[in-house]
Amino acid sequence: MRILLIDDHHLIGRSLEISLKSYSEISDFFYLSDPEKALEVVDSYMPSIILMDIHMGEHNGLEIGSQILQNYPVKLVFLSGFSLIEYKERAFKIGAHGFFDKHIEADDLVDNLKIIQFENKKIFPEFKAKGRILLTDREKEILQLISQGVKQTAVASELGISERTVRNHMYSVSEKLQTSTVVESVIKAIELGIINVRLQ
Repeated sequence: MRILLIDDHHLIGRSLEISLKSYSEISDFFYLSDPEKALEVVDSYMPSIILMDIHMGEHNGLEIGSQILQNYPVKLVFLSGFSLIEYKERAFKIGAHGFFDKHIEADDLVDNLKIIQFENKKIFPEFKAKGRILLTDREKEILQLISQGVKQTAVASELGISERTVRNHMYSVSEKLQTSTVVESVIKAIELGIINVRLQ
């Protein structure tokens, strides 16, 4: 297997490189710490499997991964410290072959990569693709704004919709997330990775 690891955390990246290079199943390993060069390196290196983080500074691994899969016939596997259902859902939807916690043991990771590569199977631990209730893009947008302290009146103004529509969306969100208040909805959405906390 030719492995390309894309992760802006140098310590984690180099540690994983040292660990995985010792396995005979991995014929070649390339570590890239700069996500901006992802497409360029994929084009020249042509890996069989890409291991990629999700949170890489200003870069979103899910978005980069989507671009890669639209252009190259490669298997994409996410390694993230945030093993959240929403991230797994998005990774599955863009066509990734796997999603693992960064703390996975090297032996287990290699065993899973062999299954992905040679049996062409997708592995998403603790995740079922069917039967998931997802929030719409508009619901996520409203939740994100509210999580930043924007009042519902201002949300309506910014999005060009009525306050009633905002309230209806939030009611729908509460039904889907099984919450009773706006605050509970925001907290649960953050915990599930549906929205991101943006620090000022």
